[in-house]
Amino acid sequence: MIGHSKAGSAALIFGWTAYIALMAVHPTHLGGPSLGHVDLNDAVHWTALLIIPVLASGYVGMARGLDLSRPLPLLGLCFMLVSLVAGMIAGTLNGLVMPEVLGSTAEQETSANSLEALRHLVWWTNQGFAAVHYTLAAVGTGLFGLAWMRQPGGRGLGITGVVIAAGFLAWLATGLWRPDVHGALIVVLATGAWTISAGFAMRRELPET
Repeated sequence: MIGHSKAGSAALIFGWTAYIALMAVHPTHLGGPSLGHVDLNDAVHWTALLIIPVLASGYVGMARGLDLSRPLPLLGLCFMLVSLVAGMIAGTLNGLVMPEVLGSTAEQETSANSLEALRHLVWWTNQGFAAVHYTLAAVGTGLFGLAWMRQPGGRGLGITGVVIAAGFLAWLATGLWRPDVHGALIVVLATGAWTISAGFAMRRELPET
């Protein structure tokens, strides 16, 4: 039977590789190229929603491999799971709710002012959950990084994870970071590259459980 560490590592490597690819083609506006009734916006957000449970299982595997009885792996797992829930809400708002709001505009189902207010509400709610998603993911990376410090050969991963978390929080504190496609892509590349590296390290370093 495949151990939790190897199964978790496969989930993290596959999940984050797919997530990075999705962010690279994420449309800057709704719609985009389409195949039948499915446009690029639909494809990106539905695929992301399907990837989130895969990533969750991967982080559970990593936390178990690092010993869930320790505070740091448990706290890192909690941050990552809440981050993924926030990401799922953000993706649902932008990928499923916003198209319906804009469709209502075309069909003139209600007043233009009301629809404009609703559009802004959905947009800013999406941005809020996206900010929570990426902030908690960065902090979770730092916590998992600290947890990796005790593993043989894990010092490099540990230091890199802490640097990613500290760097993002410093950027966030300046008020210059925004949870738009470009700001999100940088966070995804950093946390994704770290997690993929951790996934490969799990296959080499962590014991089977």
